[in-house]
Amino acid sequence: MTEDSNDFDEVLQDDSQLDELVGQAKDSDGADEELTPEQLIAELQDKNVRLLAEMDNVRKRAARELAENRRYAALPLVTDLLPMTDNLQRALDAADTAESVDSLKSGVEMVLQGMLQIFEKHHCQPIVTQVGQPFDMNLHEAVGMQPSEEQQANTILFVASQGYQLHDRVVRPSQVFVSSGPAQTPSANPESDSDF
Repeated sequence: MTEDSNDFDEVLQDDSQLDELVGQAKDSDGADEELTPEQLIAELQDKNVRLLAEMDNVRKRAARELAENRRYAALPLVTDLLPMTDNLQRALDAADTAESVDSLKSGVEMVLQGMLQIFEKHHCQPIVTQVGQPFDMNLHEAVGMQPSEEQQANTILFVASQGYQLHDRVVRPSQVFVSSGPAQTPSANPESDSDF
């Protein structure tokens, strides 16, 4: 606190500087005469009301802009996806006249690659999910369990649908079938037969 008072003393070295600053403040308000305390209070209340109104306007404007940004947040993604819908429509139209399935398949594969590029552009990545990988409840959704001689228990047997994540948030987990380990075969228990 003594540092602050020392700094203040350095700025105002005598009362004449203080009087000069007060005079400048009065001149900047445009007041040529002394205001009575009631007038000063009324002027300050008026400034306070204007300031509160301006703050309210800023808050309302910010809320409006935020609502509009949220409303149209998907616009870049939708704009990027529109050409892919056109390509899918062309593929459907070509399916009616296609002489071979291979040309139709290659067209659909091109559309899929275009959509994956759009997802990547918008930071949406497929979740890496492979057969034999351990099941992770944060990234995978088990839609079924099956015994398997090839895979250990709680590992992925096959992927039913690909999962995706946006940055580090899972949009949709990969739907997978999980191994329950080797099938349990009923074993003949010789001791149980001797009881009868």
